[in-house]
Amino acid sequence: MLSVVYGCSGILIHFIITMMLANYVFLIAPMKNRFLEWLYRLGACAVCLAMCVFVGAIPSLATLGLAIGGYIFFTMAGEKQKNYFSILQLFPIMGLSCGLIMPLKQIPVIFFSLGDLASKVYSIFLYSLILIVMLLFVIRGREWRNAFHMELKGRNLVQWEKVLLYIVGVLMFLYAGTIERYVHSEDSYYREVAMQSNLMTSVICLVMTMTVIILILQGNKSAHLRSQVVKMQHDIIITMADIVENRDENTGGHIKRTAKYVEIIAVTLKVDNLYSNILTDQYITDMIIAAPLHDIGKIHVPDYVLKKQGRLTDEEYTIMKDHTTAGKKLLIQAEKTMGKSSYLDMAIQMAAYHHEWWNGRGYPDGLKGQDIPLCARIMAVADVFDAIVSQRCYKGALSIDEAYDIIRRESGTHFDPVVVDAFLEAREEITEVLHEFREREAVTSE
Repeated sequence: MLSVVYGCSGILIHFIITMMLANYVFLIAPMKNRFLEWLYRLGACAVCLAMCVFVGAIPSLATLGLAIGGYIFFTMAGEKQKNYFSILQLFPIMGLSCGLIMPLKQIPVIFFSLGDLASKVYSIFLYSLILIVMLLFVIRGREWRNAFHMELKGRNLVQWEKVLLYIVGVLMFLYAGTIERYVHSEDSYYREVAMQSNLMTSVICLVMTMTVIILILQGNKSAHLRSQVVKMQHDIIITMADIVENRDENTGGHIKRTAKYVEIIAVTLKVDNLYSNILTDQYITDMIIAAPLHDIGKIHVPDYVLKKQGRLTDEEYTIMKDHTTAGKKLLIQAEKTMGKSSYLDMAIQMAAYHHEWWNGRGYPDGLKGQDIPLCARIMAVADVFDAIVSQRCYKGALSIDEAYDIIRRESGTHFDPVVVDAFLEAREEITEVLHEFREREAVTSE
């Protein structure tokens, strides 16, 4: 009876810890359906415990490994590109679990030369203590877990973290297997000598495991703090962009609409496998964040030009065109003050070059074709489309159909033809977004 309790409590603790390691250290995202996830966890745990009762501890550990592999597989369900090699993470996950539990089990046993019965009693006590700590964590740690989940948002392990986890995890996996062989050796003298020699090894393994886990958790916290700083910087600059937009009697909807159009065009290009060497997920994310800053240079344009009713004179048009270079300088200065960031780099390009033309007749630098950054070419289409369908102080709004016709006609002259094709392909989605914004603005104005 004691052996069954000992084995089942060990499997239960291993199961809980491996699941926590998978989510909090290896950053394996949970299943899309939370109910199915908990159903899977409870079912897998029940199978492991049943294996322990009816077959033995070693087969139940093997079943636990399969359960972890299955969990990793099912969390990838629905993804277009599945990396099945990710399932191999079950080995370092199991290894780190053993690296936490085995030393705590073995160090007192080796140090105090405990017998088999005393070892099992101590192990059951240890497992019970760990389980109590876990229950306290579940009951009283909700706030901490919510904060931790926020820290994990958008966080991916960097290469050195992955390598470190795999190396230490596999070493701990091998260490646990070696300890088991020593424990079950029939040669009592050999077992005693081997166990004594592994006292220091157990201490080292525990320290290594705790160190790598703390390093990853600290990395999670640092990533969260960095994202908070970037978000704060972004919010400040977006507020500035809103102020600029409101100067010429826009509601600020322009910067939000164009950001959404930019996202739709970029995603369409990516789905069609166009400009795939440039349009990474990070590039698209940065572009969406940077899009509202494309006209920030208008803060330097005087009101008599910005709010003028009717056509601008040549002199006034020259002043208006300077908003591109003014925006570039402003964002470069912001980057110097707040530090380098990929989205600010993108914002500089979009602010500077969104009025460049595909045929080289744009401003400020007369760039041509693919010399114009892709983000600025996408921004150009989104910006002009929104300007055409919007009421401005110097013109009335044209119809949506007229706007699409103008964009189509200027493909290859004003705009990148590939970007225009993606824009027209996403016509239905873009039109829907425009209608949604108009409905919101109508409700707000009432």
